[in-house]
Amino acid sequence: MQTEQPKIRAVHADTGRHLVLTWKGGAESLVDVGPLLSRDATFAPLRPEARGKARRLVPFRAVTIGDRGWSVHWTDEMEIAADTLWRLALEQGAAWLRAWRTTHGMTQQEAARALGVSPRMRRYYEAGTHLLPKTVRLAAIGLDAQARAA
Repeated sequence: MQTEQPKIRAVHADTGRHLVLTWKGGAESLVDVGPLLSRDATFAPLRPEARGKARRLVPFRAVTIGDRGWSVHWTDEMEIAADTLWRLALEQGAAWLRAWRTTHGMTQQEAARALGVSPRMRRYYEAGTHLLPKTVRLAAIGLDAQARAA
């Protein structure tokens, strides 16, 4: 589990309303911030439906690191704290891995073995206490591609 405050080293916009975050320690997370942006009026200028309205539209891809890595930033009024993004990364990574495992009808042991991780680490990832590493996500995607090709 994270003992320090999370700090962002790099950020860039991905497809949809996803951010690719590189954390201080080098871990990378894909975080869907769409739900957060859609429910807070502060982020209305980032929404496609804001086109043509009185507000000035801000491109989602204009995201930068704010406050020396403690947030991501679009404008002075629009930013998301690193600890919020960390929580979302944990929750979304855990949900993604659980969904992948259940979609394939795998037991927890089978999933750990297939992904090349220990049962303990798989439990941590699915519980949302550790970030889901990019390598584990890519292993799962690779297994899916291999199954489709067979």
